Amino acid sequence: MNKSIWLLLLGLSPGLWAAAPGPTNSQPLSMADKTATQFADIFQDPALALKQIGRLKAVPSKEIGDSGISIGFECLDRFIFDPDRCYDKLAATGVKWARCQTGWSRCEQEKGRYDFQWLDEVVDNLRRRGIQPWFNVGFGNKLYMPKTYGEAAVGYVPLYYGDETLQAWQNYIRALSCHFKGRVTHWEIWNEPDITAFWQPAKPDPREYLRLIQLTGAIIRAEIPDAKIGACSSGIVSTYVTALIKAGVGKEIDFFCVHAYRILLEKDYPSEIAALRRLFDAHGGAQVKLWQGESGFASHFPKGHWLHPTVFDSERNQAKWLLRRYALDLKVGMERSSFFQMVDMTARPYQMSSTTQTDPARHGILHGGSYAPKESYRALTHFAAVFDQNTWPANLYAALDFAGPVSAQLAAITTPFIRKGRPLYLYYLPADVQADYPGAADAQLKILDDADQGIEHPILADLLTGRVYEPTQVKPSKGPYRQFGRLPLTDYPLVLTDRDALQDRIDFAPPAP
Repeated sequence: MNKSIWLLLLGLSPGLWAAAPGPTNSQPLSMADKTATQFADIFQDPALALKQIGRLKAVPSKEIGDSGISIGFECLDRFIFDPDRCYDKLAATGVKWARCQTGWSRCEQEKGRYDFQWLDEVVDNLRRRGIQPWFNVGFGNKLYMPKTYGEAAVGYVPLYYGDETLQAWQNYIRALSCHFKGRVTHWEIWNEPDITAFWQPAKPDPREYLRLIQLTGAIIRAEIPDAKIGACSSGIVSTYVTALIKAGVGKEIDFFCVHAYRILLEKDYPSEIAALRRLFDAHGGAQVKLWQGESGFASHFPKGHWLHPTVFDSERNQAKWLLRRYALDLKVGMERSSFFQMVDMTARPYQMSSTTQTDPARHGILHGGSYAPKESYRALTHFAAVFDQNTWPANLYAALDFAGPVSAQLAAITTPFIRKGRPLYLYYLPADVQADYPGAADAQLKILDDADQGIEHPILADLLTGRVYEPTQVKPSKGPYRQFGRLPLTDYPLVLTDRDALQDRIDFAPPAP
């Protein structure tokens, strides 16, 4: 979307962005480029008078009890990256879940003989580091589907290839379930069955997908009685999803994943998820948990990609989008949120059901080839340190005010949580990340001081850089309200809380000169 169009929709003047450096289609930003971006300087605006007191620590996954934070560890059925170069890096982020594809074609390369060694290595290496894999079960097998495109038979459905193929699928699912019993608890059946690319050779059909779920889920539960069975779709409240729910999928599953790929991720999302919840509740699926199972934003969009050149290349934009993805999913009550993906798909061509991409979009939190961390990797580490099992959404009052039109103030996201008994407020302006919002130095956060414990020693955490500050403009309580003034406002989440809430997650060493 054009920058000026988005600003006008939000009610902001395009002139506000005049001082900000424009986006670029050149190489993605590196860590050394941070000081070149306008909004990074907002924290040094004298009007804020912020005092940096430390940085958020990186907390290993093993040291975090649980969270809803997941990463995409997909495409290993196509050998798309080297997992051995990822395990330790991922474990250092604090992520607790990883979505893994099971790859029938890779597991059964000779009829009736299963080799799960590659998948064992993935599952065991993740679990050893405190990360729980969850399975996406799917795709075809060229042994039984000889005319499929690509070695992994991506998207080819066993329902349409005769009795031998369907029996082979059931045998594979039984062997897979038996083999991973006790190690994998959540089993999502198929990937994006509502789009043609992943439902071959027929047209997407919700009743046929339900049949596949019933057939596959029954086998998994026979081997693992307490297994959690999931379904997914690329849409949220589409015609396909609505028909699937009304057909009774809620009685067959424990969780349902949406894949919410979009540039402006806040647009309509809360109301869509609320509608999805109502649909399940009304059609026998009140127990179904909602997950955001796969969604990402690339740091590089190659020529020919559907988002090129609309979306500008930037590591920083990807990092901001990642933070907003996790924050928004927490806000709307998603039990799990998974970012696509671990590594850029550059090791080898990426195959789908009928196409091969030699230069796919770079969605990874690690660079392809070098496996070096991107800014999104660091942002994920900061988010995971704060939003673990000790941080819960709370029904607390908070209102954000800043110099700007009322429409922008109404659009601002403010989400209250409780962490270790203390209130914690996440806030940001949901401007298009491509708009290079320069930030504001005059935000005021008004809260109703009604938590069991209040904010006695306020701190401000920047989830993008990891820096932690002390705000200096705290107004005395006026009645039941308290106001924090001269706060920075950015287009990615910041956190205001009490020092006690994050005491164990902050390195209070003096910042480097």
